Amino acid sequence: MREDTVITLEDGKEYLLLLESETTKESYFLAVVLDANNNPTTTYAVLEEVDKDGELYVEKVNDPIILNQLLADYRSQRDSEIAA
Repeated sequence: MREDTVITLEDGKEYLLLLESETTKESYFLAVVLDANNNPTTTYAVLEEVDKDGELYVEKVNDPIILNQLLADYRSQRDSEIAA
């Protein structure tokens, strides 16, 4: 997966991948849910790309410890882009 890509999860919702974590070896992405017109909503999720036996899957992250670490990373990335 790559930033600025739209993916559809099993729940049928489309997600735009906004930022990839730069602090972990796993692939975590901050994503926003898109509405029926492909416009961003106010609903965000953190997604993890998981490799199971050579098959790639995407799962929502619910672990509060991981979420806190990732949100700090995403804030840092955003702040760096704003300062640039």
